[in-house]
Amino acid sequence: MSVFFYILCRIMFRKKTIIWIIIIVAIIASGYFFVQSRKPKNEYTTVEVKKGNILQTVSVTGELVSEDQVDLAFKISGRVRTINVDINNQVTKGQLLASVEPGTLNAELKQAQEQVKFQKETLENMKLSKNEDTFSKEQRDAQRAQIRAAEANVSTILARFGDNRLFSPIDGIVLKRNVELGEIVLPTNPILSIGNPKNLIIESNVPESDIAKISVDQKADVTFDALPSDRIFETTVISIDPSSTVIQDVVSYRIKLNLASADDVLKPGMSANIDVKTSAKEDVLMIPIRAVKTEGKQKFVDILIDAQKNITRRENIQTGLTGDEGMIEVVSGLEVGQQMITFVKTQ
Repeated sequence: MSVFFYILCRIMFRKKTIIWIIIIVAIIASGYFFVQSRKPKNEYTTVEVKKGNILQTVSVTGELVSEDQVDLAFKISGRVRTINVDINNQVTKGQLLASVEPGTLNAELKQAQEQVKFQKETLENMKLSKNEDTFSKEQRDAQRAQIRAAEANVSTILARFGDNRLFSPIDGIVLKRNVELGEIVLPTNPILSIGNPKNLIIESNVPESDIAKISVDQKADVTFDALPSDRIFETTVISIDPSSTVIQDVVSYRIKLNLASADDVLKPGMSANIDVKTSAKEDVLMIPIRAVKTEGKQKFVDILIDAQKNITRRENIQTGLTGDEGMIEVVSGLEVGQQMITFVKTQ
C-alpha cells in the first residue's frame, strides 16, 4: 500500500513539473512576442536607380529686339517741341525725328555774340588811340586772343543748337516711341528706337554666377509670354559681351541669341523665356538629388535590403553631372534597379 502511494505521488509530482514548465515557456513566449510587437516599425519611401538622359540648363529672361536696332536720345534735356514720327513709321537716314525747346540757348547765343562785338570794339579803340605807345603790341595781340575766344564760344553754342534736334542715323522703322509732345526728356532716356522688325534676335542679361556655363554656339529653347507655352523656338547663342553691367545690384553679362527660323508672329519688344542647354549626358545612371547624403567629402545613399526586417545598407557613390528637375548622374557605386531610401517614417 505504501509502495503504491509512493508511486502515485511521484507521478503527480512529475505532472505538476511539466505543467509549470509549460506555464513558464508560455510566459516567456508571450513576453517575447510582446516585446517584438513593441519594436518600432519603419515605413520606407524609396526610388529606383535607373538610366536616362540628364540635361543641364541656365534659365533666364530676355527681350526680342531688332539686330540693327538703334536707341536714340537727345544730348541735352528739355521739353519736347516736335515729334514727327510714330511706331511703325518708315524713316530714312538723316530724317528729322524730333526736337526739344532750346531753353536758354537763345539767350546764351545773344550774350556770346555781344561779347564778340565788345571785344572787337575794344581792339578798334586800341588801334584808334592817338598815342601809339598807349597799348603795346603784346596788349593788342592779347586782345585779338580775347576775340578768338569769344568767337569760339559762339561756335560752341551754335553747335549745341544741333543737340536739340534728333535725326535718324539709319534707314528703318520706328520700333519704339517713349515720349509725347510737351514731355521733359533727359539725355539718359532713349525716346525712339529705329531698326528692322524682320531681322530679330534675342538679348538677355545673365548673372555672373551662371555666365561661366554659357558659351557661343550653345543651343537654347525659347518661349514668349505673348504666345502659348507649347510654342518653343530653337535658338543659338551668337555672342557674349566681354564686359559686365550692373542691373539692380547684380553683375550681369549680355548675351545674344539667333532664331533658327523667322516667324511673322514675333514682334520686337516681346518678353522671352530662355533655357540655354549648357550640358547634357545620355543613357547614364541617375538618381534624385534628394536621395544623396554627404559625410565630409564622401557622398552616399541608403539601400533598402529587406523592409520587413528593417535591413538597409549604406553605399558610397561618386556623382557626375547635376541636371534639371532634381536628377544627378551616378558615376559609380550603384546598379540599375536598386532601391534607395529617400524617407523613413517610424510607426
